[in-house]
Amino acid sequence: MKIPKYIEFHNETNYVLSRFLKAAEPEEGCCILIGKTNSSAKDQKRNIWEVTHIWNCRNIWGEKESKLLDKNISGLSIQADIQSSKTNRFEIDPKDQIRSQQWARENDLEVLCCAHSHPSGENKPSEIDLFLQQSPSLMVISNKYGDLKAWWIENKLNFHSVKIEIFSLM
Repeated sequence: MKIPKYIEFHNETNYVLSRFLKAAEPEEGCCILIGKTNSSAKDQKRNIWEVTHIWNCRNIWGEKESKLLDKNISGLSIQADIQSSKTNRFEIDPKDQIRSQQWARENDLEVLCCAHSHPSGENKPSEIDLFLQQSPSLMVISNKYGDLKAWWIENKLNFHSVKIEIFSLM
């Protein structure tokens, strides 16, 4: 997968995403972004991802159906005094993932990436975000103010900011 030149939010999907993520506070919210990758055959440098739909998801971190446990990430240098909970971790419900993928296919769209919030932190990938993210891929993060930033995750050690453009028909 190739890093997008930028990501476009269409028809106030950026606003919808920010509201969904903010509504989950004080827990981390999570959503799936759906749309199209727009790579032009004429211009190989044109690789724009267009977000047209937001799929709100349930954060199941720590619940019985959760597959992620702190013991799986014990090798990280995260402070031991930080208690792991939904306020600083997220895991998207697999049922939401499957439903969003089915809906995207039925509507000739693609699942582009996931987004989540850092309700008490900055909108930059945390060490755990990088450790758990499948690479390479795009990640969108909202901070406590609802501000969105997009990141291209190369691998567990390298990530780059991706420009966000807002487009509205209004």
